[in-house]
Amino acid sequence: MSTGNISVPYGLYTGLSTTQFLLGTPLNLLCLIYFLTKKKRSNSRFLYLCINGVDAAICCLGIFTALSSFYDGAEMLFGSEILCALQGMLSNITQRLSVFLIAVLSISRTISLACPLKHIPRHSITLPVFVYTVLLVFQATMPYWFGVGYEYSTSFVKCGWRITDLTISLTAQKILYVFLLPFQFLLPLIAVLVSGGLTCVKMLGGSQVLTRADDANKRKRQGTMTVVLLTAAYAIFNIPFCAVMIIHSIQFISDGKIDGFKDITPSEIIMMGTLLTNYTVVGNSITNAVIYICRIKKLRHFSRLNVFISTRRNRVRLDATGTAGGSTTIENISLQERTLSSARH
Repeated sequence: MSTGNISVPYGLYTGLSTTQFLLGTPLNLLCLIYFLTKKKRSNSRFLYLCINGVDAAICCLGIFTALSSFYDGAEMLFGSEILCALQGMLSNITQRLSVFLIAVLSISRTISLACPLKHIPRHSITLPVFVYTVLLVFQATMPYWFGVGYEYSTSFVKCGWRITDLTISLTAQKILYVFLLPFQFLLPLIAVLVSGGLTCVKMLGGSQVLTRADDANKRKRQGTMTVVLLTAAYAIFNIPFCAVMIIHSIQFISDGKIDGFKDITPSEIIMMGTLLTNYTVVGNSITNAVIYICRIKKLRHFSRLNVFISTRRNRVRLDATGTAGGSTTIENISLQERTLSSARH
């Protein structure tokens, strides 16, 4: 789809996508490794693990947009038909799955606060996530059923497909559009805002809501605060995007016949949505990892330990190649690593 006379902000796309790839990828991978090494098996750990995995995948995909934007929309990696389709499908899946996971996390925490003695079975969390993931994979391959593939757009610096290219009636296109975009983004947003509000009310209500021991209450409140911060970050980054999506939905469904939207062209709305999508994806995927690191004390210790080990090992290599006492230094560093690791556990 052409953007007409609208100039494409390649410089902004380059900055956002580069930040997403260079900063978001290592932060999310660090958090992912930490949650993988945790021995405690809980619903929260499972959801944190899924969110970090999805965010890490989103950040890795930023390299596609970064390279193409840097060269003013050149195809670069998008030039490969396979890579273009892979990027398009993974972007559609991960962005929607990230939203869904935050909603599930927020709802499960609200239930846990409202009914502190009620145990939430693991399958109540894993089953919806699995079913929705399968649905998203099914949805991402939908254009191929109608003989339509993923195509690279120079204006939007991404691969995608258009509902209007499907050989179905206009009414069916409108219904499909509502299901694919507003339904899958607005519904989780409403769930997150409602459950987040209820969680805040419960927290402000005092510790009487919780009936366990004081140390358990403290840990639970800390975990709840982490979920509240994740919810707030999600709302801040997604509300503007959802507002633009509502405008585009109204215009698409009404064929541009609604007063107040006649002067806004579809290209302008789509361009605005693309800008907000980049802002939303970059902000959310990086902020989630930062919240984990700031809120989880053991994760901070885990991060410092790995940074220390990496730095010391680099010094060891330099000492080993530049001095004769390299072996002694290595033994000392290994002893320090074991001491720190045992202290951490």
